[in-house]
Amino acid sequence: MGLAKGQTDLYLEPGFRLGFRTTPQMGERAKCVQVGSVTVTIPHPLDILIGKLGRLDSKDLLAFRRVIDLTGHPTRDEFLRELQNAVDLFRPAFDGESPNDYPDNAVRLWRELWQSDLNVRREIVGPALARRRVGYGESPPDYKRVLGD
Repeated sequence: MGLAKGQTDLYLEPGFRLGFRTTPQMGERAKCVQVGSVTVTIPHPLDILIGKLGRLDSKDLLAFRRVIDLTGHPTRDEFLRELQNAVDLFRPAFDGESPNDYPDNAVRLWRELWQSDLNVRREIVGPALARRRVGYGESPPDYKRVLGD
């Protein structure tokens, strides 16, 4: 159809669904378009940005800046919340996989875009796991008591 990478500025890139790592909400935000017998899934820009975090090359940083310049989003807090929703992206890689660069790249992104530090464990993993425990009906630890001890 002339829409492949290298054929036009705006291109479609075929991919395997499991190869696109983003939040569980991707399916709710994506748009699906039927073109003949082919279904084209168009991810939301936020999900594309989260997917770029795994690599975070200079062109990926440019994409973050471009989306933020055009829309004002995601803000630091919005992106932090989305990464908490995608907490499993921050788990160690499986044997035989490339190393998981999400934690280091998130720290780098924060410095580049928002000129601030990010503590992945404290600001992404901890709050996400606490929300998950509440969702499972478990009470989160009594952090005040733990700190007092």
